[in-house]
Amino acid sequence: MSLGDYLIGVLFGVTLLVITAQIVWRYVFNDSLTWTEELARYLFVWITFVGAALAIRDGTHIRMALVIDRLSAQLRRWLEVAQLVLVALFLCLVAGLGFQWVWLNTDAVTPALGLPLAFVSYAALPLASLWGIFYTCRRFAHRVHPGDVDRWRREEP
Repeated sequence: MSLGDYLIGVLFGVTLLVITAQIVWRYVFNDSLTWTEELARYLFVWITFVGAALAIRDGTHIRMALVIDRLSAQLRRWLEVAQLVLVALFLCLVAGLGFQWVWLNTDAVTPALGLPLAFVSYAALPLASLWGIFYTCRRFAHRVHPGDVDRWRREEP
């Protein structure tokens, strides 16, 4: 298991605790905590973006397998390499624009928690995009030079 797998587990665990606390406070104590819904929402944002990066790592994003599986092995390999290049370029664009978005919103704070919104929520987009770029580059290297990538798996962030 990698750092990303542990991070997803911790984020899910904290989300479960926060939502459970909200339910207990609402139905047992007949009161509500103002910050739990907001925190759960931001945790879910991080779970989504980190999960997307891990899906790149594992190759589990949706794809057109019906078409790709009918191609020759060589054409399929080149198509997968082209797809990885396009994904890396898209993630570079998303990361760059995401960092600009974070920078433009550094003054915004969350309503209930009073935390900087740029770091609590918005930073998930560019940071997970960078993580996705790393995994896309690793998958690219594996498609181009399959034997050299095994040593990279031990050096995962």
